[in-house]
Amino acid sequence: MKSKVAVSIYVFNFLEVGNKIEELVQAGVDWIHVDIMDGNFVNNYALCQKFCQDIKAKYPNILIDAHLMCIEPQRYIESFSNAKTDNFNFHYEAVTNKNETNILQIIQDIKANKMKAVIAINPETNPQVLKPFLDQVDGVMCMSIKPGFNGQQLNDMVYDNIIWLAEYKKTNNLNFFIQVDGGVRENTYLKLKQSGAEVLVVGAFVNVPNSELKTQINKIEN
Repeated sequence: MKSKVAVSIYVFNFLEVGNKIEELVQAGVDWIHVDIMDGNFVNNYALCQKFCQDIKAKYPNILIDAHLMCIEPQRYIESFSNAKTDNFNFHYEAVTNKNETNILQIIQDIKANKMKAVIAINPETNPQVLKPFLDQVDGVMCMSIKPGFNGQQLNDMVYDNIIWLAEYKKTNNLNFFIQVDGGVRENTYLKLKQSGAEVLVVGAFVNVPNSELKTQINKIEN
């Protein structure tokens, strides 16, 4: 697939986030990444279903990519579906029962609720643990930082994770997209794309004056 920017709104000043989303939409952004944190899986809190619902109400053509950094994310499938979320992006590490049958059931429940199922892994998690699910998920998101806080340096382990997923996808003729979240900077985005990342979650990368937004987006998407 063509490289795609998904903008994380968590990086912006919340008093200005509505104006910023409007700027992003005018600049051509059509994926908004909404970070959901429960204070348990990560030592921070952020956003909720209402952010997804409010964005979708004003911008029905925007794809809402909800990133759940929450213990037992399956508890929230129905509520995010009701909030008109498009992608339900949950962490492998956040599911207590990692039995194959249980995780496959979560994926099926997400799809039954008319969302795309995206499974995320932290940098230290070997992507091979996802083998049983890769023919069922719509996407895999590789974290390149410890989830929960912005501004961290990219963990180089992410490149090998992305490369392995890209090779496995090609060898097995699978259709899931490969997403990366964290540490997307001027000195990393090209290598991430070359490794096989197709959707790049950005924050600071596009936290620039409005006049520079299209230039930043085009660096990744063109």
